[in-house]
Amino acid sequence: MSNYKLRRSNKNDDVWLLSYADMITNLLIFFVAILSMSDISRVKMEAIQEKLSGATKTHSLKSIKEELATYIEEQGHGDVVKVELTDRGLEISLNSGIVFPVGSERIEERWLPILDEVMGKLKVYADRYEFAVEGHTDDTPVRKGSRFLSNWELSSARAHEVRFRMEQQGIPGSRLRVESYGDTRHLPATTLENLSEEEVKSRHRRVVIRVF
Repeated sequence: MSNYKLRRSNKNDDVWLLSYADMITNLLIFFVAILSMSDISRVKMEAIQEKLSGATKTHSLKSIKEELATYIEEQGHGDVVKVELTDRGLEISLNSGIVFPVGSERIEERWLPILDEVMGKLKVYADRYEFAVEGHTDDTPVRKGSRFLSNWELSSARAHEVRFRMEQQGIPGSRLRVESYGDTRHLPATTLENLSEEEVKSRHRRVVIRVF
């Protein structure tokens, strides 16, 4: 009888190990899920949420893209500003060849109203998203006698000029960052098919406002 009680006691004592093992397993699954989600971009996360809910979220990057694209089309400025949703976020590309004079970081005055309008539309989302301003150039070296030593400095100066305009429109500096790439970030070849050499260079001269 005493041996039966001993075996039963030992069996009951081991039950907590099963519960403990289950808890550890669940915690492991939870942390793996958190780590995997950290690698998912904001765009993908919003896309997943929209698929689950069956509706476009009010202030999602997709809805902002549609708002900006409609405005740009209505204003007839598709050759100056383009919007695209990528895995990196919402990218608003400004054609540097049109917006800036050759070799200068100063925005042409005639384009300031349209740019300020676009930036003003972004301001309402400043408490929800962050903004990166990327400066890009083509591979043409800067002209001799230019005050810019290279395309790195030129692309940086143009990005800072756009960043300055964004702050003037009310987007806090704490939500902004500037990135300079010179001619090192080439556009995908699929987007440049059937374009002339000059058109390819023109596409690469850009300042990109990335919302993420």
